[in-house]
Amino acid sequence: MRTQNRPMIKLNTYRIGVIALLAGSLACSLGTSLSATPSNSVAPSYVMTEEVPSTQTNPEEVLSKSFPLPVDTTIDPKTISENDPASGLFTLRSTAGLSTLVDFYTTTLPNQAWTYRYTDANYLGGVTQFWKKDNLYLSLQFGYDNEGVVVKIRYDRLAADALGKLPKDFPIPGKAELTNTSTTTWDFTVNQDYAAVVAFYAKASSGWVQGTGFGYSQGDCGGDCGGPTYPPGASPMPFPTQDSRQVESYSWILPSQNQVDLSITPHGAGALLHISVTSLNASDSGLPAGISIYPGAKIQNATSGMVTFQAGASQDTVKKYYEDQLTAAGWTSNGQPFVSAGTILENWNMGNQTISITLSAVGANDCLVMIVVGG
Repeated sequence: MRTQNRPMIKLNTYRIGVIALLAGSLACSLGTSLSATPSNSVAPSYVMTEEVPSTQTNPEEVLSKSFPLPVDTTIDPKTISENDPASGLFTLRSTAGLSTLVDFYTTTLPNQAWTYRYTDANYLGGVTQFWKKDNLYLSLQFGYDNEGVVVKIRYDRLAADALGKLPKDFPIPGKAELTNTSTTTWDFTVNQDYAAVVAFYAKASSGWVQGTGFGYSQGDCGGDCGGPTYPPGASPMPFPTQDSRQVESYSWILPSQNQVDLSITPHGAGALLHISVTSLNASDSGLPAGISIYPGAKIQNATSGMVTFQAGASQDTVKKYYEDQLTAAGWTSNGQPFVSAGTILENWNMGNQTISITLSAVGANDCLVMIVVGG
């Protein structure tokens, strides 16, 4: 590799890893009660991700600065993560009993304009409460960790246009409330019987094409499988019983060429929905003019600045197709291709435009291609 290409090694290695994961996925595809009382069914409770220090300084966005604390309870500073205005998390540590903590927040939060939604049992030895205030959704997961009594708190702030970003041809049942969203996922609680929600989508999906996704599931134990190791003297609340009804998972390709992976989770008298959307529209990637998708290829994912697709041809054939197309369009290869474990990465530029093309062979006449705009 030429000296001028050495700064690309780290990025190239990352892309090789990404395409390897995509290839693995392709190979596999080929060969929650809405009542005001605790539910007996297991609902997916929020689970804390790796906790990192916070650098967020906007007091309007940082809930930990104003969150009420009962006696003998403090916020563990090592657990605060509030860098993202759309969400945050932190953990409370307390010498009070779980019931005392639950009663405190049940009484205190309504005085701060929070609206109680429902309570679920969890596998931390306690219960999880769910609350809302305007566009802010809050969960308090009461239980134990190895250090004693904890309340794991997470909140999500919904953008005003969050619901509008769902594909227009994907329907949502009545009595559904959006509770969480990210760039490509949406979570709802539905105040309808689980069976009615399943029947709603059985009817709505008539004529849709089967997708290649595998749906989504929080797991059979709500994300707290096995429970923690309780410290000496811990007195957990009763463990929940599992809902005997299974999570229904689906994957469809809509007429709008968006793939939707949907899970419907029974939750007492209602249901929980998790929706994940993957665009299959090449135009969403923003490829430069003159660069096309390999003829007949099946798009796996298209996001701003990147498209991934399966080309039904050998790696060499696809490589030559893009070399010929790009050269004819005035693009110049930026040095020798980077080759590793059957994967080829080549960078191209034309003026101030750059792209990279990664090709990974997944069979004699199958090739997974990833095109990244901007290098």
